[in-house]
Amino acid sequence: MEATVSVSKGVFLFPNGFKRTKHLKKKSKQPLFESIFNKELWYVTYKYNWNIIEHQLKELYEKTYSVPLNDIVSYVKSIDPDPKICDSITRSIPTATLLTGGNQPDHLNQFLALIQKIREEVTPHVAMISSQDAQTVKHLVESAVPQLIHGQDYLDNSADSLSEPTFRLKKSQCTMSSLLNWYQSKYVTLSSKLKQPTPKKTLVIIMPDFESFSCYVLQEFVMMVSFYVTSLPIVLIFGVTSVSALHKSFPFHVSSKLLIEVFHTHLSHVYMNQVLENIFLTHTSLFHLSGRAFELLTDVFLFDDFSVTGLIQSIKYCMMDHYYGDNIKALCCARDKIEETVSKLTSDDLENIRQLSSFRPFLEIQDCQTKIGLFEDDNFFSEVLCKEMHKLHDYLHSFYLCVRLLSALVKDLPKNMLGKTVREIYAKCSMELITDTQPFRACMQLLSFQSQVQLAESMKNALKEINAVLQIVSPIKPLRATPPKTNLNSITLNNDLGHDFAKSIRIHFLTFLRQIENANNEALVLNNVNVNDNDLDIGVLPGNRYKLKEKLLKATRVEKIQSEFEMIRSRFVSYLEEMFARGLQPPHTQSFHELMFCGDVAGVRRQRVGAPRGALHLALNDPVQYLQCSCCHLPSPESLSERLPDVSIAYKLHRECGKHINLYDWLQAFAAILCPADQDDDRDQDATIQVRFTRAVAELQFLGFIKSSRRKTDHVLRLTW
Repeated sequence: MEATVSVSKGVFLFPNGFKRTKHLKKKSKQPLFESIFNKELWYVTYKYNWNIIEHQLKELYEKTYSVPLNDIVSYVKSIDPDPKICDSITRSIPTATLLTGGNQPDHLNQFLALIQKIREEVTPHVAMISSQDAQTVKHLVESAVPQLIHGQDYLDNSADSLSEPTFRLKKSQCTMSSLLNWYQSKYVTLSSKLKQPTPKKTLVIIMPDFESFSCYVLQEFVMMVSFYVTSLPIVLIFGVTSVSALHKSFPFHVSSKLLIEVFHTHLSHVYMNQVLENIFLTHTSLFHLSGRAFELLTDVFLFDDFSVTGLIQSIKYCMMDHYYGDNIKALCCARDKIEETVSKLTSDDLENIRQLSSFRPFLEIQDCQTKIGLFEDDNFFSEVLCKEMHKLHDYLHSFYLCVRLLSALVKDLPKNMLGKTVREIYAKCSMELITDTQPFRACMQLLSFQSQVQLAESMKNALKEINAVLQIVSPIKPLRATPPKTNLNSITLNNDLGHDFAKSIRIHFLTFLRQIENANNEALVLNNVNVNDNDLDIGVLPGNRYKLKEKLLKATRVEKIQSEFEMIRSRFVSYLEEMFARGLQPPHTQSFHELMFCGDVAGVRRQRVGAPRGALHLALNDPVQYLQCSCCHLPSPESLSERLPDVSIAYKLHRECGKHINLYDWLQAFAAILCPADQDDDRDQDATIQVRFTRAVAELQFLGFIKSSRRKTDHVLRLTW
């Protein structure tokens, strides 16, 4: 029989000697979405803005997690790879424990960055073991040994299976003894042959999801490694959410084999606050969220998954939804690109801007000639639009500055009525005028009771925020310690927002700070003693008792004059109320705010917060919504048709039943829908209908709509109403 002749059909591969290069350059094909919209104005703006945000996120991530990662790398460097110095009696294993907190979805990126850093600075022999690959000790060793031996080449070869074949260990050869033989041949025997010492490398094993491992597997693995630690310089790195999880997994005889060093990383909510405050809640941000949309995304983060990556992807979705298919949203850009973007808008785009809800209040305050020009002259409207967009950027500059100032002043107050973080205060300020709320008045009242030291400290923190916004490099010029009283009594706010508004706030804060630090805190008390004794001699008549009481109270009355500090403090609180009332106007009060703020809360909730029960009901009650076929079209949602899927028919019939559903009656109704022309006795006897009904009932039980009943064997119990 010939080589290619076979009883069964098949495909036979004949290699012709062609070898594919290891790193083959592939033609980078442009994504379909980008190839369609790459010339659209809205897509170009979105792509440019998101690239800037992505670069800022990368820089912040490296800055935030560089400290704990560098500490772990330094710890691994400090481990001497010479196994002779290891205590052969205790056989202790150097172990680094990284406390990552409860944000499991973001852990993988941290450990991948750690692996790359260790390979670049310490050793190429690093293995990362997942709990899915370590159901038993044998599987754990089989997963760790190839990574330690082949290093980065193991990952490269596994990613490209068509590359040149390299030496691979079989699973039966992936044992600790094989690892020991390889290490001795690579570093011990080779150095003796070359007659010069070869620098030895440490073997690092990382377990990012420590709590997901079986305790028995971990204990057996640690005891096995402790036996080889005198010959192999192995370092373990565990990713845990708390130290108590480490002690619960290991009894004393196992934990005594570990030299544990604990390293702390930032908690997820701390990193989330840094991302929001440094990137998205700034006047330089290229995209802004409305108060309700922002509150929705932060609530999903805090009450759902604690994933900062998920929060960033949600903001990215909001950004995509904001820009998609609408060229007027290209005005959500940097200040220096406003004129260029407005010049690219067409007449239809300008007409869409006129249809915005915030355009009508802006139009009502204009005179008749201006109104006519705004509607009929596109060039005039473009000039006005540029001016209003610059005003909107000035408003954002002042709004975010006032939010940070308010946070610096009230974060240490009792009860935290407005919140302790910038994001909490931003959510409140962007939904309503915060100065008209009771919590704001209570905070201002608490500020009017603060001591001289506390108030000065709060003002210094606020000045740091102002200086950060203004980007002041030169030292602050000293002001007069006690300005004339006319300056205090005639403090007025500049009506123009933006950079000048921030400079005015800084000058006023510095003035009040100098006065508060140098103010006298002693109050004068004057006793009212100018009451004659004859006035008290009224007699003992019953009608004069009330007058006697008034005279006695007047004689004991004490008149207190405010101290210099209290007077300055009251003026400062009044200034804060006036300043915040000007700078914390909600975004929805500004003209053309729809261009800069994403306010589609319903769309964000629909896409980000899933409603599985509602989606199941819609799919089963009206399948045409998902199938998009004409055969399933119904005149009304309550009607039934034999063309519907079986599970949809069974679902609609079960909604007409009570708590207990008789399976035989249910089958009769199901058969009547499928075969209305047949006789009643023939329909339920059809094996095809019975099979279809059984499958539909099983699917409803799998979806959680029904369950079997123990009281009645021929009934099922309905679970949803």
